[in-house]
Formats: sequence, C-alpha cells, structure tokens
Amino acid sequence: MVALVFVTTFSIKVPVPFTQGYIHMGDSMIFVASILFGWKVGALAGGVGSMLADIVGGYAGWAVPTLIIKSVMGIIVALVAAEYKKKKTAKGIISLLSMGAWVIFGITLNAVLNSVLADSTSAQKLAGQLELSTVQELQTTAGGVSTGILIGISLIPVCVLLLWLFLRRKDSTMVTFSHLLGMTVAGMWMVAGYYFAERIMFGNWLIPIFALPMNILQFVGGMIIAFIIVIGLRKRKAL
Repeated sequence: MVALVFVTTFSIKVPVPFTQGYIHMGDSMIFVASILFGWKVGALAGGVGSMLADIVGGYAGWAVPTLIIKSVMGIIVALVAAEYKKKKTAKGIISLLSMGAWVIFGITLNAVLNSVLADSTSAQKLAGQLELSTVQELQTTAGGVSTGILIGISLIPVCVLLLWLFLRRKDSTMVTFSHLLGMTVAGMWMVAGYYFAERIMFGNWLIPIFALPMNILQFVGGMIIAFIIVIGLRKRKAL
C-alpha cells in the first residue's frame, strides 16, 4: 500500500499555481488502504508513501507537512468509519459537526478573500505577491477561486447525502455510508491541513486560499476512484 500510494501520487502530478504544490491521485489509495486494512496501514501508507513521492518528485519542502497530514488522513478514514458503525448516535454528531465546520471554513475564507479584493491597496499588494501583472487579473483569478470554494462547500454535503441514499437503497455492505463519511471527513481535514501548512510556509493567510479548489477536486476525485476500486475488489473476493 505504501508503494501504491507512492506510485499514484508520483506518476501524475498537476501543479497548483501560486503555492508550489501539486494535486494527484494518491488520496484514492490512502482511502483504499484505510477501508480495507484499518487505520494503522492507512496511516503508514498515506504518510510514508506520500512523503516519499514529495521527496523523489522534487517537492521535498512539503515532505514533513505531507507526512503529518496524510498520516492523520489515513487514521481519520478508518476511525470515523469504525465509530460510525458502532454508535448510531454518531451519525448525527459526526455529520453535523464535520459538515458545519466545512461550511464555516469555506465561507470564512471566501469572505476574507472578497474583503481583500474590495480594498484597492490590499488587492494591489496581493497581486504583487502572486506575481500577477494587474489587479484586474487578480480579480479574474480570485473570481474563479471564489466560485470553486462555494461549489466545494455546497456540493460536497449534497453529494454525500445523495450517495448515502443510493447506498441505502442498494443495501450495500461493500462500501457503506460510514466509509463514505470517513473519506469525506478525511478529505476535509486534508484541505484544511494543507491550507494551514501553506500559511506557515508562506507566512500569508491569503495565498493558500488559491489552492483550495484544486485540493477539493483532488480529494473528491480520490473518493470516487476509491469507491470504484473497493467495490471491485470486494465483489471479486465474494466470487
């Protein structure tokens, strides 16, 4: 699983503008490792596999934050899913707290970005930090980022609800709602974790906001791939 996380992280990298980072498909294998083998394997595969991909791939500056964020990510997937199965009351608590925190996180950062754009001096300074030639270019870029954040914070809860209804209807035991919730909470942690890591690395609260839509896309794509792989493997095992 360490090797699979490494390969899926290292093989296809899409650079993220402004933050010197990249997105990849490695989250899918972290989800698979945690669902199939538990939190220990999920943490080891996620942390070590992702860290090695950063080091070998020329992103060594991200190695330590990645080790921490991805290890915790692997733990969250398995533990949230396990606790959710054991305690029915966890359904409302975990869902409401995680989704509520996610919405607050996204709305707050979006409001901060818009407030900076509304102030010409702050907007000019931010454009210079992002190496953009004009404030108009910054506003265009920020508009796309703002839209991506709003889509992410609104569609993810809706998609989780729809998938839950689908799984309930199918009575699926291969990938359950608890697995789905675990992947969702872990993905939210990853997005928030990298935001604060980038804030520390760049000493700026604003620049990391521009990476949020890409990080959201990464973990949602990882969930979809993991969903397909786990169902395929468990169907094969059942045969």
